[in-house]
Amino acid sequence: MMDKTKLRKKFADIRKSIARASVTDEIYASEFYRNAESVFSYVSYGTETDTIPFIERAIADNKRVAVPLMIKKGEMVFIKIDSLSALKPNKYGIPEPEYSNEGILVSDEGTLIAVPGIAFDKKGYRLGYGGGYYDRYLSANKYMTTAGFCYEQQITDSLPHNEYDVPVDIIVTERRIL
Repeated sequence: MMDKTKLRKKFADIRKSIARASVTDEIYASEFYRNAESVFSYVSYGTETDTIPFIERAIADNKRVAVPLMIKKGEMVFIKIDSLSALKPNKYGIPEPEYSNEGILVSDEGTLIAVPGIAFDKKGYRLGYGGGYYDRYLSANKYMTTAGFCYEQQITDSLPHNEYDVPVDIIVTERRIL
């Protein structure tokens, strides 16, 4: 099996060749979404699966919506937003909210979190960007529903993983929910 660095490059190249799209609308009819009181989602950037329609729909559906803010190396919090206009590009160009103590939302069993990835395997393991932000967050917050958002071409049979890697509960693509 290829190492993670080579796999990241391979799947990043695949993702670059895909026309940008949002995940299937099936997510809104799913029990995962219907039962969620809070929706935590990354804000798509570059060639990632487009989460903007997902975030807008969750806001319109009166869910508590939060997006990540990197607060230090390897650590992030989720900040409540009521509109995408509250976001400003960080030093990497990724849209983020401003930090506020009262804006931090804590996840619970009523939370659905959209997790980014360069690739996912059929057991729910993901290949991230290598910073460990999501693995740390998911390890500390195991009671919420985790949804890996990706394109069909980013799903593979198996990925290397270790004891720190946390598999997602479901995978949501532009075509289906696995």
